[in-house]
Amino acid sequence: MSPQPLKRLYQAATSAALRRDQIEMEGIERLLSPLVPARAPRPVAAAAIRRIADGGFQSILCPVDFSPQSRIALRYAAALARRSHGRLSVLYVNDPLLVAAAGIALHDRTLATRNLAELRRLVESTVSPAVLEPARIDDAVTSGTPADEIVRTAKRRRCDLIVMGTHGLTGADRLLIGSTTGGVLRRASVPVLAIPAGSGTNRPRAVGPFWPGQRVIAAIAMDRRSLPHARAAAAVAHWSGSALLLVHVVPEFKAPPWLRKRLGASDRARIADARSRLDALAASLRRQLKVDTRVLFGDARREIAKAAATEPAGLVMTSLHAPRDWFGPRRGSLSYDILSEVAIPVLALPG
Repeated sequence: MSPQPLKRLYQAATSAALRRDQIEMEGIERLLSPLVPARAPRPVAAAAIRRIADGGFQSILCPVDFSPQSRIALRYAAALARRSHGRLSVLYVNDPLLVAAAGIALHDRTLATRNLAELRRLVESTVSPAVLEPARIDDAVTSGTPADEIVRTAKRRRCDLIVMGTHGLTGADRLLIGSTTGGVLRRASVPVLAIPAGSGTNRPRAVGPFWPGQRVIAAIAMDRRSLPHARAAAAVAHWSGSALLLVHVVPEFKAPPWLRKRLGASDRARIADARSRLDALAASLRRQLKVDTRVLFGDARREIAKAAATEPAGLVMTSLHAPRDWFGPRRGSLSYDILSEVAIPVLALPG
């Protein structure tokens, strides 16, 4: 058989297999979807995007756990609150079991009060007086599951940004212990600025006055939500005075070696289509700021991490999409994976 008919045969077989899997997934989804009602968080509204572009974030919540990493997050939160002339709320979440044990075994009913005093000392020792004096800062101590209390407090105080550090749990630690940052990413209805563990230093880093610097990176998924996400990213870049780099990663199909070689033309076509659509998206934003584009190929987490390492960027923005179906990725999983790979903050935008 000549190469050309053989190539068409391979393509037809691959398309038929993909279509079969799609039909099976859609059928299972229709059976399972009535069991769990859809509760997707509300997206960032157009009015909120305009407010970010004009004045930044006006009400910021920064949960801390007295670790060096939370001190770093607090510095970022205070700097953003000062730049926006907004309000900063600092939160510490007590372990309810620890509070109960202190009350029963040690006859100590003042643990929450002492934690509040320690929280205030943490703020005073971490945030410089130049930032602390003009800023509006309040603090609070509560008890419960950290991720739930953080999301609940952000909603109650009508915060428009959550800033938090992450200890970068991966592998077995991430599976067994879990991550407060991952839990907040899955539940939050406002943007979440997550500060990565970085290079391993325990000393809090200072936040430069021009952070995030020359450029910010926005990871864009080419779907129906790409335009509002790009607009929200452009609003953040415009407010921070940075140029915007839109990045889209074309996924690589996992195929056996004998078929991989014959999918090269299909990959090139997908890359060309993505580049055309991303350029059109960037053209609609260039009236506000400088926008560049880049289309990458491979694993999204690794490719975006490489871009963050090679570009003069101080911030990566991702989108917190709700899972499309039972078999889609968990909400916030890509944002957390990127956060585990990069050394610069990640801003996850809902919607």
